[in-house]
Amino acid sequence: MNSKPLDAALEVIRPILDDSDMSKQIIAAKCAGLMAGYDSRWLDAPYLIDSVECVLTADLYNPATGRKSRSFTTAGKLDVRATDRLTGKRVLFDHKTTTEDISDPNSSYWRQLAVEGQATHYLLLEHLNGEKLDGAVWDVIKKPGISPKALTKADLADTLATGLYMGYKASEDDLASLASDGRETPRLYTARLAADCISERPQWYFQRRTIPRLDGEILEYAADQWDIGQDILHARAESRHPRNSGACMLYHSPCEYLGVCSGHDTIDSENWQRSEWVHPELPQLPGRGTDILTNSRMRTFQTCKRKHLYKYEMGVSRVESEDRESVFLGNLFHAASEQYFLTLQKEQQNN
Repeated sequence: MNSKPLDAALEVIRPILDDSDMSKQIIAAKCAGLMAGYDSRWLDAPYLIDSVECVLTADLYNPATGRKSRSFTTAGKLDVRATDRLTGKRVLFDHKTTTEDISDPNSSYWRQLAVEGQATHYLLLEHLNGEKLDGAVWDVIKKPGISPKALTKADLADTLATGLYMGYKASEDDLASLASDGRETPRLYTARLAADCISERPQWYFQRRTIPRLDGEILEYAADQWDIGQDILHARAESRHPRNSGACMLYHSPCEYLGVCSGHDTIDSENWQRSEWVHPELPQLPGRGTDILTNSRMRTFQTCKRKHLYKYEMGVSRVESEDRESVFLGNLFHAASEQYFLTLQKEQQNN
């Protein structure tokens, strides 16, 4: 029997499983299998959930002088705050999905996360709001490398005879599809992935690591944040937003604005739209958001100042742009995990 948090997460995923687009069904099937494995791995972890998807805002200060910025504030959305029942320490959780190896504690992925600024940004926000957390937990989920497959003759015959596949009771539609082409349906693929996540390789798919942040590290981040704010003001004043050609194909995919930068499109064409709010990850706050520094915005400015201009100063995005599979999976898992933790929090409060 599924846990209530898992059921809540699957309710988020289920409409996509029923989508007419098979590629979206497969992504939803991956997400459902991962959520089943996640629940098995972490449901009994010793954390009390304090808050889920909490938005924090704060004034921006120069830590060297204590001067408050007249141009910027700072903000962010914290995935989960929790208290370790064994130690009493209060931590924040930040969820990440990746294709990289997370089973090796010395992998380059973990070394990069050791200096990743996102958790530090959140801890600074807590400090500016009068709270002090004891650290952050990177809650990392590896995206599946396995895909839907054709069954062997033996597995096909067994499944058609028993109606069971990897412990999952196949529906009449699943069995009819199997009898027709011998390949896993999205739901049968979910069953195999869940079995891999739960019984075969849980540590391959799910890892958590606590990252302490010393006060000096948070102070250093605050100084960097102030400096980036000053650099943005300088770029505005001078109307200088240089392109960084080294960032055009980050993550093995073209930048959203590559067509404009390369001269194949213009930012004023019908392919683009302007938003009244430039931080889609945050709920609407007063203004357009051009005076708010988030970690994502700071990273974009450091990566490519022209992209920052289009995205955070002008609020321009593509009309009806299709999410890449990796982005769609990450967003769907994040939405499902939000419901997972909200339900887990409610369960803990009622017990």
